[in-house]
Amino acid sequence: MLTRIGGNTKQIKSGKTKSTPCLKISRLGIVSRDYGHEYENGYRDFTDVMPSVLKVLDNEECDAVLFSLFSIVPRALYDPRAAFSGLENIKAIFIEEFNDVKSREAGRYVIYYRIPSGWKEYEFHQVFGTVTGMPQRDIEKFVADKMPKRILGKCCVLLCGETNGVKYSKADQKIHDTFGLRNAIPENVNVILNPIHDRMTRFEMKLKRQFLSQDNRWVVSVWNKGKMDKNGTVRDGNVPAWTVYYNGKEVSIDSIEHNFPKIEIGILNVAKA
Repeated sequence: MLTRIGGNTKQIKSGKTKSTPCLKISRLGIVSRDYGHEYENGYRDFTDVMPSVLKVLDNEECDAVLFSLFSIVPRALYDPRAAFSGLENIKAIFIEEFNDVKSREAGRYVIYYRIPSGWKEYEFHQVFGTVTGMPQRDIEKFVADKMPKRILGKCCVLLCGETNGVKYSKADQKIHDTFGLRNAIPENVNVILNPIHDRMTRFEMKLKRQFLSQDNRWVVSVWNKGKMDKNGTVRDGNVPAWTVYYNGKEVSIDSIEHNFPKIEIGILNVAKA
């Protein structure tokens, strides 16, 4: 694959692998943006600011960085790993590719992770956003076939509405592991990463994240700002574009100061749980 860096074109090996990476997160950078904002390079994605954002988080000794979904627009002569040059502490970067021509369309989800020989990439796709109308056998198939591929050492990934794999019951107003999704996550997994496209406003979503965080786990959700409702009102809210839960309780993570337009950055120290 070719990538253009500062006007020069260099060769970067694709580094794709089907082997599940084994990751351990100690200090996580969390990055969100306003996805309606066009940056200086002409794209409405993270690519213009990614090198600088990663440098800030690398200086903050983060070992992993989670970007909100709709992360980068893939294109010719561009490889995200060009932005990884010189990183010392960051060992894993979580992003989603998307199409931004007429409307945003999600593409593959990519985890870039560093090994001694360089950066590798591991990919998969979101399977569902809601289980409404979805046959139970399909949800159980996701749990059986897809969840093992989402277990990445001591962390795992649920994309956007895949957290709906645990179910809210109106009868007792509690969340239940009806399809065995939470049970499919090994005990040694202490971080569930849940990147999201847009802010979810239904009350059950926080309850589901809270439920998934039980038994001393972190659940980190981050989304983009800029989503409008049918009346044209932006529904961002007044708080940062993320939620963090640990062992059933919400944890407050403040934004750090920086000069990047329409970007929010937080840092979560997982090791201090």
